[in-house]
Amino acid sequence: MEVPSSEELNVLKQNDWEQWKRKEIRHVVHLAGKTFVPDSWVNPEDFFQANVMGTLQAIRFCREIRIGMTYVSAYVYGQPKYIPISETTEVRPNNPYAKSKYMAEELCELFSGDFGMDITVLRLFNVYGSGQKDNFLIPCIVKQALNEEDVITVQDEEPKRDFIHVDDVCRAIELSIQNTDGFHVFNVGSGMSYSVREVIDKVLEVTHTDKRICSNKNIRKNELDDVVADIGKIEREWGWKPQITLETGIHQCVEEMK
Repeated sequence: MEVPSSEELNVLKQNDWEQWKRKEIRHVVHLAGKTFVPDSWVNPEDFFQANVMGTLQAIRFCREIRIGMTYVSAYVYGQPKYIPISETTEVRPNNPYAKSKYMAEELCELFSGDFGMDITVLRLFNVYGSGQKDNFLIPCIVKQALNEEDVITVQDEEPKRDFIHVDDVCRAIELSIQNTDGFHVFNVGSGMSYSVREVIDKVLEVTHTDKRICSNKNIRKNELDDVVADIGKIEREWGWKPQITLETGIHQCVEEMK
């Protein structure tokens, strides 16, 4: 959806959607919603309202003007029984954020099936990159590596995640605009995982620092041990592959935060 930068849309307000019916919109990329898993345990109502009902409003808008939609979802598989994790893996959301995203996916599939809508769901794994808030892992570590303290503190250095750079995500979104036809679901990840400790080591290497590492041994509720995306489907069907390595992405984050 091509939206002038000076205009904003509240996805929960039907009247806000009405004004866009008068514009020449060819496709909606729906990224609006609430994120950050810890917050979803504190205020789950906000997450279900924004992520589920907001998506329903977006679907209704697309149905009424007969255009396609890309729904940008998240990791919804819960604790995996095996890795890498494909799109056919059983979905078992293990926090309110993931549950709200999967409920929105179900709405996309329902309306696509019943009304012949073209909707693509992109299940993003751990996205990082320019502009990310420092309550997320990588910018949090980079910020600590660059400050004057002699220690980097994390809650737990053991969990492993599949990190994907935001620029690679944008490329997948661009392909979805070109290729959305019917209902499809794609994983968007790097296809490999790194522990929190490995991320710290890479940040220290890039920043040429040697700081003490302190783990609080604070295991988050329903923590996942290891997560790796099977990205074979999006590679086969769209020719998409991640282009930015974790080392390169961390270097970019460091340069931005200096």
